[in-house]
Amino acid sequence: MVKLAFLLVALVIGLFLQRLRSQERVRDWIWNISFWLVIPVLVFATFLNVSLTSRLGMAVAAVIASTWLLVGLSYLYARLVTKERDEQGALTITGAIGNTGFIGYPLAQLVFGHTGLTQAVIYDQLSFGVPMSSVSVAVGRLFGKRATATGGRSRLAAVLLNPPLWTLIAALSLRAAGVHIPHIGKVEDVAAAVIGPYGFLVLGVSLPLERVEHDLTEVARATGAMTLKIGVGPLILLAIGAAFGAHIPSTFYLLAAMPPAFHLLTIARVYDMRPALVRLMVVAATIPVVIGVVIGSLIF
Repeated sequence: MVKLAFLLVALVIGLFLQRLRSQERVRDWIWNISFWLVIPVLVFATFLNVSLTSRLGMAVAAVIASTWLLVGLSYLYARLVTKERDEQGALTITGAIGNTGFIGYPLAQLVFGHTGLTQAVIYDQLSFGVPMSSVSVAVGRLFGKRATATGGRSRLAAVLLNPPLWTLIAALSLRAAGVHIPHIGKVEDVAAAVIGPYGFLVLGVSLPLERVEHDLTEVARATGAMTLKIGVGPLILLAIGAAFGAHIPSTFYLLAAMPPAFHLLTIARVYDMRPALVRLMVVAATIPVVIGVVIGSLIF
């Protein structure tokens, strides 16, 4: 209950910060601190400490296969329901790319404790086999109406400006070299204690509070994409895990059911790819998933 209380307080603070005149600048600062500091520290400490077994490797392989299969299904769904390329892109990314970081980390920690958080970090960093942001940016370039920031240097920057990826590579390199860093376990404990409340702070300051209006056709198409992401995603992982003979941790199923990622709102705006529709799906999916997981953690 104490852990949940901290999360809810952080959520309320985030919602309050949206009332400030400088809310955009505050939101940018909060997100940048998380992306450039909090998450990289957690990733670095986690991959230095985690036991990288063949069993875990099979589970990760099943996750990667299921994630890319979901991308394909989301794209086929988008092609079936609309001929507009920007809408196809919006439905593809929201149907396939989940909020496994900012929301997934605190929820995994809430439900499964420290072990769940460790597994969530592994899932978040390795679920596509490549940086998640590079996938969403590629979709934006291919389907968005706006052809900005598409030069070679910008595309390379979109892939390389990824601090969690840097720290993942650094941690694995140090492990391979046999380098031991003293007290790294304490660093992981501190990062784990911070990431939950901070994730809910990001949620509070990021949830759009403006009135949302869409016609029934858009709502129906959005519902289909959200069903793929939240409902079909875990089932695909279950089927592929069984086909691979892999033991899939419960945390991985939880992460597979996460709602569309927050950063998709930014991608949709930058590349002019139906930002209002993406906002609808992010908000409409995030709120019930968070409430459902929180209530479930209290009951079970």
